[in-house]
Amino acid sequence: MEIRKQINVLEMDTFRPDEQKIKKIIIEGDFEILNQYSKELAKDLNEGEKMTTCQIRKILDEIQKMRSFDKNKLQLIRPKLAYAVAKTKKGKRIGKILHFQKVVEEALKFTNKDNFENFKYFIEAIVAYHRYFGED
Repeated sequence: MEIRKQINVLEMDTFRPDEQKIKKIIIEGDFEILNQYSKELAKDLNEGEKMTTCQIRKILDEIQKMRSFDKNKLQLIRPKLAYAVAKTKKGKRIGKILHFQKVVEEALKFTNKDNFENFKYFIEAIVAYHRYFGED
């Protein structure tokens, strides 16, 4: 029954990342939009059933381990995010970590060796603002 409830939460989630803003951040390196949008996302991740700093930090740590663009290692972020979503028990915080997963997935679509640093900056900014607006 718990699994069914989690599936329903996943199906009902209507959050959609702003593809145009993410494109400008990753492809064009627009740091003004990076600051504005990462603040907006961090506030969202801290509302209601908050996403914990620990959850978001684990993904950032994996990204920071990469000194340069590595397509295979970037692809491994996807199962780690999926695991974080699945690990969330009884639907608590599942919506917010799902939001973060969608943002990272969208950003990964545009990330390549030429703009990898912009991807890292974007995730770092989300984590920093998440910490700033959060309590944990």
